[in-house]
Amino acid sequence: MTFCGDCKAAFLKRALVVTAGLALLAMSGCNSSKRSKNAEENSGAEQKPAAAAGGSVGIDLNCVIDHIQNPTEAFHYSYKKDSSNPVNEEADITPQTIDGSFANNSGSHPVHGVRSDADSWHTAWAGLSGISGMSSAVALVRNGSATVREGAEKMNGYDATRYSIDTARGDSTEQGLYRSVLGAGGFEKGTAWVTAQGCPVKLVVDSELHSNNGSVEKIHYEEAMIRK
Repeated sequence: MTFCGDCKAAFLKRALVVTAGLALLAMSGCNSSKRSKNAEENSGAEQKPAAAAGGSVGIDLNCVIDHIQNPTEAFHYSYKKDSSNPVNEEADITPQTIDGSFANNSGSHPVHGVRSDADSWHTAWAGLSGISGMSSAVALVRNGSATVREGAEKMNGYDATRYSIDTARGDSTEQGLYRSVLGAGGFEKGTAWVTAQGCPVKLVVDSELHSNNGSVEKIHYEEAMIRK
């Protein structure tokens, strides 16, 4: 039973570039914040880059995994990746049971776990961990100008903050990082609804990865937690 089919060697290689690039962005963060503040004062724009509007963006994929592994309430969970290596997960989750399904190019199978049976519970939540495959995509944009706080909204039964995501908004330093990870012409765009605890209760992201040989890989991600 394979749960890591969502992870591709090329994308993991890009993750190393993301890590190094984020360190560079942190070093230039003060100047970027000043530029953003001056631009907003001059334009009167209400929207603010998420980092300038209150620190790091709270898109925490580990929070989603924790909710699946240690649920305190009933909710429906879904994760979908459309690409050459697709993943589709669906489950109804309660503090006592996990019932759902997992599918990728290798096939599909049911996911079932009972909290009182440690082995079945571990197998079930591990079978719903495909969202970890988009960790590099989120890390690339979560603390930069690409992600803008739009305001508070109710989503899927949760109080949430909505963020828009668009790498076209990056400054010159960020654009260099985006080109090194996504390739010239590559991008990420999407929307995230995130709780105060950092859990994305709805997350939609489109990525295009442009290779030097001219090939383009398009990836569409969707994730949702719907409170029952």
